[in-house]
Amino acid sequence: MTRTEFFRVVATLMFCLFLTPLLSAQGSIKCESNDGRRNYCGKYNPGQVRLDRQISGSPCVEGRTWGVDRGGLWVDNGCRAYFVIVRGGGTYPPPPGGGHPPSQGGGWNGEWWHPAPGDTWPPRGSWHGGNWNSGGACFYKETNFRGDFFCLRRGEARDSLGGYGDKISSIRSFGGARVTVFDDRNFSGARQNLPTSVVDLRNVRVVQKPPHTWNNRISSVRIY
Repeated sequence: MTRTEFFRVVATLMFCLFLTPLLSAQGSIKCESNDGRRNYCGKYNPGQVRLDRQISGSPCVEGRTWGVDRGGLWVDNGCRAYFVIVRGGGTYPPPPGGGHPPSQGGGWNGEWWHPAPGDTWPPRGSWHGGNWNSGGACFYKETNFRGDFFCLRRGEARDSLGGYGDKISSIRSFGGARVTVFDDRNFSGARQNLPTSVVDLRNVRVVQKPPHTWNNRISSVRIY
């Protein structure tokens, strides 16, 4: 073996030793709930799994339609999605914008939307990115669904609304979606489930913090 061939073999071995851990560090798995049934897709620890890309019309919401328990990764109620699996039990960084990735086709980008003459209710078509058929909710600066606003689709969540949450006075849901609001960031603190629209959040008391109301008080939110 010549000197050149020797170094070539060594270089190949070093490359393989470097590449193997990278290939095994993470992978992607498709898990599907067909006919609305719960389905398990492998044994993993909670820190190993995060939602990568939803491919179903039904929402994929952690803790409700997908999760990880003693049986492993599961999906339910029609959730079909790709999940990133981190080998060795490491924790994968959360996706940008909160614990759940936005629905395909766009979403709220952190700016108030302004009412326009052509707006219809409920949202439909390609309005603000489209994909509204599964339902969602809109959050308004003023009572009675007036003023500037933004909307989120069913299955979306935001672990922080920044200063926007301090200016929400009414919530209008559609398509059977339900809203859970939180007093603190990261889905923590006092919470309230809102199964229907609320024309005036001044009339909705924070159960855990009487006599406060939810008006101008929302810090994070989930849409189911």
